[in-house]
Amino acid sequence: MIEYDGEWIYALFCQQLKSGWLVGGESQSIIDRSNQKVADFTRHQPNFISISTTDLTEFVADFMAGSRLGIPIFLCNPHWGDTEWAQVSIITSQVNPQQHQHLIMIPTGGSSGLVKFAMHNWTTLSASVWGFQEFYAVDKINAVCTLPLYHVSGLMQLIRSILTNGRLLVTNFQQLCTKPNLITNQIELKDYFISLVPTQLAKLLDLDAHWLGKFKTILLGGSPPNLELLNRARSAQLSIALTYGMTETASQITSLKPAEFLAGNNSCGRVLPHAKIKLISPDCEIQIESKSLMLGYFPVFNSSADFEPDDLGSFDSDGYLTIIGRTSGKIITGGENVFPREVIDAIMLTGLVADVWVIGLPDRYWGQIVVAIYVEGDLPVSEDILTKSITGNISKYKIPKHWIPVSQIPRNALGKVLVHQLEVLLKYTDS
Repeated sequence: MIEYDGEWIYALFCQQLKSGWLVGGESQSIIDRSNQKVADFTRHQPNFISISTTDLTEFVADFMAGSRLGIPIFLCNPHWGDTEWAQVSIITSQVNPQQHQHLIMIPTGGSSGLVKFAMHNWTTLSASVWGFQEFYAVDKINAVCTLPLYHVSGLMQLIRSILTNGRLLVTNFQQLCTKPNLITNQIELKDYFISLVPTQLAKLLDLDAHWLGKFKTILLGGSPPNLELLNRARSAQLSIALTYGMTETASQITSLKPAEFLAGNNSCGRVLPHAKIKLISPDCEIQIESKSLMLGYFPVFNSSADFEPDDLGSFDSDGYLTIIGRTSGKIITGGENVFPREVIDAIMLTGLVADVWVIGLPDRYWGQIVVAIYVEGDLPVSEDILTKSITGNISKYKIPKHWIPVSQIPRNALGKVLVHQLEVLLKYTDS
């Protein structure tokens, strides 16, 4: 078993960078910048490192330096609003440099909508890599990454490629849409995995991105894709691998191989070698045991070897998993988790509405979109005013894409929203 000590990890990064690990990257600049950061961190001895950047050189240099010195690393979304950063400040004040040494904290919405960090280390992250490698029967894992590196789906592409002597090409989705030749001219797509969320796949299909069909595998996860999108991808003969996983499990723990998808299978596939999934009756709640399972939500370490997300599932006779629902009202839009209560609180704090309720509605591109149903306050308000009033306080993806004014939101005597009556009201409003 490999010993993932800081010096070994740092040496691996340097070796891979020198051998061309980052396609088109400024390898020596990253090494130089990382060495500088090691010196800075050694001199100042911070309790933790917060990585909040979209700059590839800065991200990798920080990640290398923090891993080498064993300083707790918090990956942060640079687009968070003031509310989320205030939560991060409280969370990081609890860092114990000795207790949390060598940990990598990856942000997740958890089950409450508040910012949480899943604690991982190189052992849990590498377990995910080896399970992936065995399942797909590949030696080197090459990846084209369009997803943010602070997100588990982006970070794991970095980890997979670095640990397996693969190659990593990091780009942004806009470039992938408008100038794909900048990517396709640099690599042989047939040797690469690319990870997309349904929103991105739908956009590329709209653009008739025929070159997508040349990828070895297109990993599709983040949120449940609709059937129309899957049928379009199948008609285009894309090598789609539907997946199921989360931050807490260091990305996917089930996957459907492309040949199975092209044959008409729309499930999340079979469980990867490093994980086990049980269904707990009577509601078929998913229970996960995995070598890649987080060590806990910062700062509390797991007291159990099992993890129960808020998902419900079913297995068919051949062991294929299908997600059939959630135990909460969580909205997944463009691969990001949105919890209605957080959005409701942000809107109510503006004082512009008398009442509000937030739901997710199906959407072709986003999987779901956030919709706010509201009752006006003392003064009339517009959609633009409401949107501006919460911009900057919560992340952009949490801001409702539609605002529906109603005279009242039906509630019972205890204040609980009467969902069925609300659905009837919305149908009447739409008509």
